[in-house]
Amino acid sequence: MDDGVWIALGIVLLVVIYVLAKVLQHMRRSRELWEKVDKSKLREWEDEDDW
Repeated sequence: MDDGVWIALGIVLLVVIYVLAKVLQHMRRSRELWEKVDKSKLREWEDEDDW
């Protein structure tokens, strides 16, 4: 294969790894924030709430 193809594939691989790392980081942060939430103030929602 041409050297340009390998370079392009390497860049795509780096971008995919970066995106996966960011998604995992945000998932971890979201889980930490959810654990800190005062769940006693959460409201039970029903499918058919009257406005």
